[in-house]
Amino acid sequence: MKKQRKFTTEELEGFCKQIGMVLKSGISLNEGVYMLLEEVEDKKTKEVLEKMDECLKDNETFYHAMKATGAFPRYLLSMVHIGEKSGKLEEVLDAMVAYYDREASLKESIRNVIAYPMIMFAMIAVILLVLVLKILPMFQNVFRNLNVDVASSSSRVMRVGMTTGEVVAIVALVILAVAIGLLIWYRTEGGQRILKKWSGSFFVTKKTARLMAIGKFVSSMSVMISSGMDSEESLNMAKDVVEDPKIQKQVEQCYKAVKDRKSLAEALKESKLVTGMQGRMIGVAEKSGLTEDVLKDISKQYDEKITSQLGSMCTKLETTLVLSLSLIVGAILISIMLPLISIITAIG
Repeated sequence: MKKQRKFTTEELEGFCKQIGMVLKSGISLNEGVYMLLEEVEDKKTKEVLEKMDECLKDNETFYHAMKATGAFPRYLLSMVHIGEKSGKLEEVLDAMVAYYDREASLKESIRNVIAYPMIMFAMIAVILLVLVLKILPMFQNVFRNLNVDVASSSSRVMRVGMTTGEVVAIVALVILAVAIGLLIWYRTEGGQRILKKWSGSFFVTKKTARLMAIGKFVSSMSVMISSGMDSEESLNMAKDVVEDPKIQKQVEQCYKAVKDRKSLAEALKESKLVTGMQGRMIGVAEKSGLTEDVLKDISKQYDEKITSQLGSMCTKLETTLVLSLSLIVGAILISIMLPLISIITAIG
């Protein structure tokens, strides 16, 4: 079978929600997948569901039917496999809906942070191009037609203004083109992997990337523990969920500590995956059987921190770009006004 495209986060959330509704209504998975197949219109999605329908008709498990399509991520496949074995597939799918909803919200926040600077760059490029290509040449023609000698210093200022405007406009267009290219590249699997690795080492995005990686880890731990897995199994699987190499090493360290009979709270604190306060909360939760709930609360805390940092980053970028645009446009307008003042002085 030819390789299928991977589902997006939003599509995975919708799929889990629909299958969960099928199970809640008492319909078998075979019938449920067939019902979805009859309703879906997207050609590629239809191919995925057709393959699943064939596997289910051959008495394959739901996990194997999903795996055969090649369209689902490893994490979701593993969770469905655990859900089927433990008889908690419905609960697992509900947890995955919440997980992918969180992932979709984070991606939307990142898209917004990227979109605003790109719009500002486009505005800068357009305004500067209009100034340099239309307004400044128009004033130059006016000065020439008046047959008035403009002070040499004013002429130099005007030439510098035009050159500066041209250079900045070209730079803004190049940055805009690079940003668009990176966004297109980010849609590929290889691009996502490299750009995520780069964001984890770049000083501007390093802190936010770490928060996102730890938040994803805590969220996935909450999902797995709620599905009936113990701490050791959850940590072992979490190594494959986290993509940041540094966080992966910390998760590996935490996994080894739990294997050495340390509690989850101790292991998480030692590996510096949670703060001291969060570790104490998890320790109390382990004793009272509320680990899943506490991890959900910590996951929400990370979501709030990430949203706050992304918003702050966006505000700083916008402020910097607006100030830069104001200074550049002001400098170009001054380069026009100086020759104009010289002309008015000469005529007077």
